[in-house]
Amino acid sequence: MRQVSRGDRDAFAAVMAVHAPTIERFALRLLLQRQRAEEVLQETMLKAWREAARYNSDRARLSTWLHQIAHNLCVDILRRQSHEQPLTENADAIIGSEESPEDALLTQEGHRQFTTAISALSQRHRTALVLTYYQSLPNRDTAQIMGISIRALESLLVRARRELRTILEESP
Repeated sequence: MRQVSRGDRDAFAAVMAVHAPTIERFALRLLLQRQRAEEVLQETMLKAWREAARYNSDRARLSTWLHQIAHNLCVDILRRQSHEQPLTENADAIIGSEESPEDALLTQEGHRQFTTAISALSQRHRTALVLTYYQSLPNRDTAQIMGISIRALESLLVRARRELRTILEESP
């Protein structure tokens, strides 16, 4: 990032190559809209380019810092979005894109129900689950991205899993 802060485009291209796919998947799983996820990726990388000098490797890993930028952008979008917005046509493919433990266990209909349940969670619960389970980030990084303590994250994950279980049990 020091090289990026000095305007090194090759260094920035290397950062993009490593981190862009992960950041885009994260945004896609939170927003359930490919176009918005691509916009979040672009804004995240633009902000990283502009604020490269502010990145401090002693405070956070680069992936955590980028996730935090993307998370803040996603939260802004979700706050503006209607709570009653329906799933996109391919939302079930978005949540479970790439292999996940659920893919191996659930039938296609079960997977669709699971995706619908995930999308019904509150923004904070969905964010916690996506960062922890789908992005495979450690609790420390997830808590930092969300701006909460590790204990608060653990409590949030318990409530998110409970809410998810309730939604799944109530689904037809």
